[in-house]
Amino acid sequence: MRPSVWLSLLLVGGTCRAWDTTPHQKITRAALDSLPAKFVNRLGPESKLLIDLYCIYPDRYQEMAEFGFTRKSAGPQDASEIAVYCVRPDGEAIHGATGDWETDAGSLVYLFERIVSNLAEHRPREAARFAGVLSHFIADSLSPPHSAPDEHREFHAVIERSVPDFTLRNRAPRLAADHLLPAAKGSFDQLYAAAAANRKDLPAIVKAAALHDEQSLDTYRLRAARRAAEIFADSLFTLFTMSDAAETEPRP
Repeated sequence: MRPSVWLSLLLVGGTCRAWDTTPHQKITRAALDSLPAKFVNRLGPESKLLIDLYCIYPDRYQEMAEFGFTRKSAGPQDASEIAVYCVRPDGEAIHGATGDWETDAGSLVYLFERIVSNLAEHRPREAARFAGVLSHFIADSLSPPHSAPDEHREFHAVIERSVPDFTLRNRAPRLAADHLLPAAKGSFDQLYAAAAANRKDLPAIVKAAALHDEQSLDTYRLRAARRAAEIFADSLFTLFTMSDAAETEPRP
């Protein structure tokens, strides 16, 4: 059966809550838990906020800026409070991959620059907030429905209402590169490769959703979430390492 037919069956049952706070928190927590303690400790209490709140900043910003909706839970109450983290200086919002190479690469470079500079200058709150946006960008870019053409966006909420619990176990984070631009390119290439794998599996994902086959869906959800956590962990490991090097460089 064609994906479009499965999609029509899927939508008959209505929609569920979208991939939102809890999945993003699980991805962010798994990544941080895999980092050396010396790096996480540099964030201090901001590491908990990075997991609980900052990784949701792009959603919170969009809700307030575009829809006028403000959550009652703790966190920003106006879009202007977090615009500096969620919108590039050129006005491009940072949420998830757009599919435009130049735009997406620019967003990664922007976030990498902000994170490493704030770490090097001992501003853990700023570094953690930009890191939260980076986590969200990576996770949303790898969510299975984000690989679909625009006309299939309706089943986003149906497929991504949850992510199974997971950790990165004993996986050691990897250094992407010694310099910022190659590191950003490395993360970018991994991101697009993982998204391509999601697109390849899209017919099977839609079929599983139409049949309410949660076990099969969890396989795709877990794969996407784990890969997002790995890319985020490697990115943070690289940026922490770079910030250490920046601190030890002799100044003129």
